[in-house]
Amino acid sequence: LVKPNSPPVKLPEKAGEKSIARMDKIRNSKGPLPTADLRRELQVSMQKYAPVYRNADDLKKGKDVIVEIMKKYKDVGIKDRTM
Repeated sequence: LVKPNSPPVKLPEKAGEKSIARMDKIRNSKGPLPTADLRRELQVSMQKYAPVYRNADDLKKGKDVIVEIMKKYKDVGIKDRTM
């Protein structure tokens, strides 16, 4: 918590550069899988395996399904690179 009249927090010289590089890598990805397809698959899986009323078996199965979906992330392609 920042107190009134306290000196500004000093950030490391290259603070945030890793985050920006990661975003640029994603923004410039050229894979064959549209982001909408990956989002839809993730959404349907979350609705099926992690709904409001959950049980241990579904959550366990859902975890495995989500891990497999996230492996596809490396194949995502971005067509609109504007920011």
